[in-house]
Amino acid sequence: MTRFEGRCHCGNISFVFEGSAGLEELGLRACQCSFCRAHNTRMTSDPKGAVHFSVQEPAFLSRYRMGHGITDFLVCARCGVFVAAVMEDGGAQITTINANTFIPYPSADFPVRPMEYGAENVDQRMARRRLRWTPVADFALG
Repeated sequence: MTRFEGRCHCGNISFVFEGSAGLEELGLRACQCSFCRAHNTRMTSDPKGAVHFSVQEPAFLSRYRMGHGITDFLVCARCGVFVAAVMEDGGAQITTINANTFIPYPSADFPVRPMEYGAENVDQRMARRRLRWTPVADFALG
């Protein structure tokens, strides 16, 4: 496993992402929706991996929902950094991580694949995420 650690700017939301491969194999994606473009995200995930989240002060964890309303976009209410998107799936959670929150983060010239998901309906979106997103192993609050 390849271990990636990261956090928001102030450190309130942190994570350990255990991937089955390095970023060269997992790749980085840039969703073209207005939210992701405004945050300049570079997302990655691994269905064979696991993510462990830790939130120091839950009062500063903002869960933003948009579009289809099936996903929580985890944003730190203190420093404003978008860390990950998390979706419930059959009693479990799956996630994609903003690689710009890795410490150290990938170089600015790391290849990124632009992605357009706007034409997906809810079923298509959930099916794609089930295949590509990473299981959340635990989500510790406080």
